[in-house]
Amino acid sequence: MMSYRCYSRLLAVGALLLAGCGKKKSADGHAHGGEHDHAEAAASVTFKEGRGLQLTPETTKALGITTTDVADRPIAHRLEFRVSVFQAGPQARANALLSPEIAQALEKHPPKEAKIVSVSRTLTAATGQVDVTFELPTTARVGETLPLILNGEPATVTAVPVSAVLRTATGTFVFVANGDSLLRTAVKVGASDGNFVEITDGLYSGDVVAATAVEQLWLTELRLTKGGGHSH
Repeated sequence: MMSYRCYSRLLAVGALLLAGCGKKKSADGHAHGGEHDHAEAAASVTFKEGRGLQLTPETTKALGITTTDVADRPIAHRLEFRVSVFQAGPQARANALLSPEIAQALEKHPPKEAKIVSVSRTLTAATGQVDVTFELPTTARVGETLPLILNGEPATVTAVPVSAVLRTATGTFVFVANGDSLLRTAVKVGASDGNFVEITDGLYSGDVVAATAVEQLWLTELRLTKGGGHSH
């Protein structure tokens, strides 16, 4: 669901796009400038395939867009999910169906709180999930469902702020500075500490990305490419 802040910013951008679309009157009382005003409105946000979104400073401010450098930083990933106990004991065993991204992060950064016994991708093609079995340092009964919070060892990785990542039904993206434009770029993510998220593919340290308002950028791109707005 779109947030009130996002909706307000889109209204502000809409106002910028519509600004000047009306006819202006000159000193002689006649209306002029319709086509010129439309050209000015179109220039506030444009989209070009392979180049991305180009926004005026006014539109950038209206959307609340800020940018940040992609950098290498230490991340101790934190994951929270629920597991189902299938073997009782002081070293109980439990399993969970996790996304391939989370399973890969667990393998790359083994947690301290529970031992990974096995990782099975047998059904991943059919279900899109990975079956991970854990050994828990606790007593539990068969059939119990327990919350599991895992914190991996810190590792230096290429990362961006969590706010820079756009997750959609078609994939995970960031908006990369591409000259004077912002180009939506597919990425693969790994570990996250809640503030920053690892980028395993799609970016390099030193790239510049939008750190805020990525949902508004995405909606603006959709409006320009799918909703009949201006694009090139």
